[in-house]
Amino acid sequence: MSVIKIKDRGELLTLQFSELRNYHGNLALMAIGVGFRVVQAALAELYNEEAPERSSLSVRSGHAGPGFRDAFEYITRAVTREAYTVDVNYPAAQYDPYRPQSYAYVISDLQGASVEVSLKPNFLPAVFYEYLKKGREGTMTEEDKAANTQLKADLCKKALSLPQSELLEVKRLS
Repeated sequence: MSVIKIKDRGELLTLQFSELRNYHGNLALMAIGVGFRVVQAALAELYNEEAPERSSLSVRSGHAGPGFRDAFEYITRAVTREAYTVDVNYPAAQYDPYRPQSYAYVISDLQGASVEVSLKPNFLPAVFYEYLKKGREGTMTEEDKAANTQLKADLCKKALSLPQSELLEVKRLS
């Protein structure tokens, strides 16, 4: 498993997915898997092999869920630093047929560089959105809950193992 290298007040940190998994727990496994890969892709595009300073990064997330928030917070501390915003109406990667929710994320630095990383449209199956809808409505059966838990775990593993080009679209904005 690859890692993310980032600096915290000059100290180089090497972050692994297993640490993010321990930080977040098991609520939104798909989101932490995808979120980890989103940050990897963004940092590679912005900095190549260099490790940026955490405090220089800001995140605009199209998704309001706790998994993406925790992935971005764990790696960048953007939530704590108030450098994290959510914009569910962000126009890219609007795949949920039941509500505004973007699977696109913009990561920027203080020097003005920014990159948009979005989830490919075919990654999440239709049943994923059905489970989200049922969860919001409070209509999930025990079978739905078990199937959804397994689906999120499977999607997390898939997100971590797919080549970046099959999972994400990366677009340099500035």
